[in-house]
Amino acid sequence: MALLLTVAQMRAVDGAIIGRLGLPGLVLMENAGRGVADIVERERPRLARLDVRVVCGAGQNGGDGFVIARHLLHRGADVRVLLALPPEKIAGDALVYLRVLRALETDAVHDLSGATEVEAWQERLRGAAIIVDALFGTGLRAQVTGVPAAAIAAMNATSALRVAVDIPSGLDADDGTSHGCVVQADITATMAARKLGLVLDAEAPVGRIEVVDLGVAPESVLPAALEQGPLCHWLEAGEIARALPLRGPAGHKGSAGHVLVIAGSAGKTGAALLAGRSALRAGAGLVTIATTAAGQAALDAKVMAEMTARYAEGEEPAGESYGSLAALAGRMKAAVLGPGIPTGEGMTGLVARLASELPLPMVIDADGLNLLGAGAAAALAQAKAPRVLTPHPGEMARLRGSTIAEIQKDRLGNARQLAAAARAVVVLKGARTVIATPDGTAFVNPTANPALGTAGSGDVLAGVIGGLLAQGLDAAAAATAGVFVHGMAAEVATRLLGGSHLMASDLPDVIARACEELRS
Repeated sequence: MALLLTVAQMRAVDGAIIGRLGLPGLVLMENAGRGVADIVERERPRLARLDVRVVCGAGQNGGDGFVIARHLLHRGADVRVLLALPPEKIAGDALVYLRVLRALETDAVHDLSGATEVEAWQERLRGAAIIVDALFGTGLRAQVTGVPAAAIAAMNATSALRVAVDIPSGLDADDGTSHGCVVQADITATMAARKLGLVLDAEAPVGRIEVVDLGVAPESVLPAALEQGPLCHWLEAGEIARALPLRGPAGHKGSAGHVLVIAGSAGKTGAALLAGRSALRAGAGLVTIATTAAGQAALDAKVMAEMTARYAEGEEPAGESYGSLAALAGRMKAAVLGPGIPTGEGMTGLVARLASELPLPMVIDADGLNLLGAGAAAALAQAKAPRVLTPHPGEMARLRGSTIAEIQKDRLGNARQLAAAARAVVVLKGARTVIATPDGTAFVNPTANPALGTAGSGDVLAGVIGGLLAQGLDAAAAATAGVFVHGMAAEVATRLLGGSHLMASDLPDVIARACEELRS
């Protein structure tokens, strides 16, 4: 899985490469600029006389821009560098490369640091086929105003291909928010590793992200990054494929694990069925759906491969309900709790007891989470087996005693805090689902498929994760693989059925195909 670094972690990595490994900053800047030039050339192979404009600031990002300009000039492009900040502010390695560029091409650099009007910038950018944004890097914290704001507005108004260096200027590298205005990049060429701000918001204007090799992998100085906080990772197909369980020639339903799905009630048996069927499609050998008497009667008319059981004769659990479920759990490998369950007072107590006492790896979703509410962390901290929580933002707000707006403002931080307090793996659903473990390690899923924004898709995810737990994956592996497979299933279903009218019931049957595509 690829690293996702904060600004502090990336600075620590750069510092360790320079200080501990002895590789000069000039070499890193040279490698960065050459790498971006290579990306430009791959995108536009015929560079001869191609009109390129490089918009530069005064910091390290601008220094990368000077190197990019030099390499593209050497490869035959018609390149002009436009300075958005006064040249006297340029120092250090960036100044070295500015001097080199001016020595090689005396007319390459133009000072526009006094051009406060958008029209002046538009005039200088007119006719460009490619614009390289090397204005601000990952260290930006202030609002963008004045000349840089005019430059960004002019860049966004052109039809040229926009290539951002490290991060689109104006975008916060840690959380993906805007500092007033942001370059709308078609390609972001980011250095050494993706930055968190590039990926947390699926609608961030980053275009296609390409990672530039600086000649030294961040993993070689990983302790430096860890000194700045726990790591975050970008989920990738190859790692997920290797994690998926594969049934051997002698495998059978018993060896693939039995999932107990505690779900459903009168009028809500569809949620139970989606979870159960998805667990089977994820590879579990057996599924038993435990529900109320009315729920069981309805499910018996629907199920085919799943078995059913009841834990309550009415819609409220009785005193013996926990004992019934504990007895069923004795022959199970994992449990899924919550989709479509009743929501009365009796169920609140049963859910709290199941969450803390049932000695099975367990996924808790939907009304299971709502019934735990703000007391979830206390109930789960002493759980007798691993727990995976799968809230959407509304459920997360109830678990955290917060608001949806506050959750969405810091999705990663909220997921990490709940994971630590509950000693559970937390899957905060949404475009770019975030997974956090109790030690702070986190993962971001690349999928951002709007087809998943439909009723019941969360029940499918809970079933997939439960099915993977039953096959022996640990909680973090089951959660990350389950989230990735769930997202890929939506992509497969979209190809087959179209995304506009996809239903959650379309997903279980393509989960197996998604797994096979991953393996192949």
